[in-house]
Amino acid sequence: MKTITHSAEPACLAGQPHGQDWRTFMLTACHGELHQNLQQEQNGLCCYCELEVEDGDGHIEHMEPRSRNQARTYDYSNLAISCNGGHTEHCGHYKDNKSGHSWDAGRFLPPHDPLTAGLFEYLLDGSVQVTPNDPEKASYLIDYLGLGCSRLTDRRRAHARILIDTMGDQPDQDLVDWLRQEYLQTDANDRLKQFYSLSRQILEP
Repeated sequence: MKTITHSAEPACLAGQPHGQDWRTFMLTACHGELHQNLQQEQNGLCCYCELEVEDGDGHIEHMEPRSRNQARTYDYSNLAISCNGGHTEHCGHYKDNKSGHSWDAGRFLPPHDPLTAGLFEYLLDGSVQVTPNDPEKASYLIDYLGLGCSRLTDRRRAHARILIDTMGDQPDQDLVDWLRQEYLQTDANDRLKQFYSLSRQILEP
């Protein structure tokens, strides 16, 4: 996971009626403004797996599920943009419905916590493994979010192969600099390419 820094929350969010159902909120203009705001601060990437989330795709994710804590439904610190995970194979919809794991506040670290990014190592074969920083929390997050599923593993492996093949056995420094600009810097629309953390491990080892 790439560390996400929250910007100022949309003013309309604080004005939502107490106890309002989330499905009612989804029909308001504020929902669209919130979605855009979160997507911008995440540079267009899913908060969990770092796949690119195109405009109009993905969903606003409650990291602590609404079913667990209704009081955080409109808590900006609990919100992020998640991809839809294919057929709910990973990320937001997967964790709440199909992971087989329950919410554990003691083991869940959000992508907004700077420590979270250091829990994972991404390998060239597309797999993700825990680091020594906090293996218990890392293992929980991988299982709870489906980060080790075949859909993500195959895509990460293909992404790594593109970078490795482009660099070759003896990469030219100008080429490496170009790849770093292309894969580690935002574009003109302030968006990043998918799998930022994997790209960084390859290009800035």
